[in-house]
Amino acid sequence: MYLYTGYWQIEVDAADREKIAFVTSEGLYEFKVMPFGLCNAPATFEGEAGLILNPKKCLFGAKEIKILGHFVSGEGIKPDPDKIKAVQDFPTPKDVESFLGLCSYYRRFIKDFCHRARPLQVLLKNNSKFMWTKLQEKAFGDLKSALISEPILSLFDETAPTELHTDASGYGIGAVLVQQQDGRERVIAYASRTLTKPETNYSTTEREYLAAVWAIMKFRPYLFGKSFTIIRDHHSLCWIANLKDPSVRLARWALRLQEYDITISYKSGKNIKMPIVFLEALLKTSRKIQQVRSSGNRRSFVQKKFRSFGLKRWLPVIPKHLRLDIVRHFHDAPTAGHLGFIKTYDRLRKRFYWPGLYRSVRNYVMHCKECQRRKPIPQKPPGHLMPMPAVEAPFHRVGVDLPGRFPKSLGGNKWIIVCTDYLTRYAITKSLPSADAPEILKFMVEEIILKHGAPRTIITDRGQVFQSKLIFEINRLCNVDHRMTSAYHPQTNGLTERFIKTLADMLSMYVDVEQRNWDQILPFVTFPYNAARQETTGLKPFYLLHGREAETTLDTIFPYSPDGATQDYLQRLLNQTKESRQLARLRTLEAQQKDRRIYDAKHRPVNYNSGDLVWIFMPVRKVGLSEKLLKKYFGSYQVVRKLSEVTYEIQDFDPLTKRRKIKDIVH
Repeated sequence: MYLYTGYWQIEVDAADREKIAFVTSEGLYEFKVMPFGLCNAPATFEGEAGLILNPKKCLFGAKEIKILGHFVSGEGIKPDPDKIKAVQDFPTPKDVESFLGLCSYYRRFIKDFCHRARPLQVLLKNNSKFMWTKLQEKAFGDLKSALISEPILSLFDETAPTELHTDASGYGIGAVLVQQQDGRERVIAYASRTLTKPETNYSTTEREYLAAVWAIMKFRPYLFGKSFTIIRDHHSLCWIANLKDPSVRLARWALRLQEYDITISYKSGKNIKMPIVFLEALLKTSRKIQQVRSSGNRRSFVQKKFRSFGLKRWLPVIPKHLRLDIVRHFHDAPTAGHLGFIKTYDRLRKRFYWPGLYRSVRNYVMHCKECQRRKPIPQKPPGHLMPMPAVEAPFHRVGVDLPGRFPKSLGGNKWIIVCTDYLTRYAITKSLPSADAPEILKFMVEEIILKHGAPRTIITDRGQVFQSKLIFEINRLCNVDHRMTSAYHPQTNGLTERFIKTLADMLSMYVDVEQRNWDQILPFVTFPYNAARQETTGLKPFYLLHGREAETTLDTIFPYSPDGATQDYLQRLLNQTKESRQLARLRTLEAQQKDRRIYDAKHRPVNYNSGDLVWIFMPVRKVGLSEKLLKKYFGSYQVVRKLSEVTYEIQDFDPLTKRRKIKDIVH
């Protein structure tokens, strides 16, 4: 019998309709009748009276009915003959998975289905080579014969004695649910499956026990709450429940079976009239590859058929297991040169063919680690410009750096330390005999803190001397925010780096041939830099810092006197100094915005999330090696967190061992 429109015969109360509303592109809609999917729908449907039947889909007094590809009668259940005919007429399959899917729909009718289908199932494994041998042909015919024989499964009788026959082998387990009906042994259902890779390592006893547990779970609707007998050909299962110290796996299975009323009976294999699987020893799939027959006639036939297509060149079709090796040879080998995927694909497509050749080459080249470590990405560089906020007063933010080691001067100095103020652009320089922490500390105290006050922020590179405990302590005592540039990104302290370049140009104009007098020239070339007008601010650093113009030797020869050193003049000079500093700040902001527009036009925005794997640009230089031949990118590294729009915290990450190492901050 078939009920007309099913659940839709039951109307939903108007007060409850909003609870089952659903969203569409046109808004919310509510069901007026009961839809499918509600948790209480089956109980409500069965409890209602006065349901309407669909006469077109009802049969009365029929001895046999067809439903869902099966015929159900008083004798039992059997497959639909039309479906069986489709299996019988099935040609030698090119798509094994499709054929097995058709047979699996009726696997409950086929005894030893797992065993019969085993030779075909091995062809579906990922790394398996497709070889259609006599073994596969026999399995193909065996499955068709098993269905054509029209097996009939009996209907389950709650009052009849029930037996569950189980068995296991090295690669599969199976079961048959049997009942004694009218003095005859009737099959209710067959079931079988292959073992997983870990399960194949179980001992014989564990596999036999697994077969019993799996079969009981499979037929739980029939067996739960009913007394039944398990028929086994493995004697150890009869006493396994009495083990004093069972393994964890056996103990866990034993607990799962305690809710069933089970009696285990042993019968030797030769006395079992209906063995389940009687699964044979593991099928040997490692047979030698059969000799390929001569393809001369086949090739002539194919060429004759396709001659009308205008094909001039025939290419070999490469099997799956050889494709990776061929792509690797045409990209990684010295004769390939690690070229791009277009050039690699062009070489391959003239020699070989397989479906998805272009995609295979592109994916391989894009994931080549050696190419990633050396070649730049053919697109705009990542990251937009993020200028630092302009400061309010002189020496609120300064940059400090050591511009490399110089030849030892006559005064015994080897290093130069520089400091630049980010508002006025004023520069301080000093020659040092060494670049150790005490010398750096002395410079910071005497030349910066005692003369201009403690800065709020100091920017340095990541040199070891700037990370020493001595520098850390002086910054802590003076409440200085010490910020270091990210690795391999000196642009963070760009003002100081630009001054160092200008300073080197000025020193080179006056240094002697042996470069031994640079420390004597250093203060002289620093003065004109501070007294010259800066392009960004349009003002002189000396004037912005001191509020007056710097006087030179010419000024002493031709003295310049203002209108008078009156109180009004001094006040006006003070006001001009404040206005000049404010003007310098505004011009700095304008220059930053201009630089940002130019920079961003040539770069692209990027965003990395926590957990992403990235490569890091590290132009490492090594003595004796050519910089042009060194790798530029290193990794892989994992993003830990995002610190700003262009700054990230990363950690070394090995995708094979999942091992995380030292953290670092990069631009």
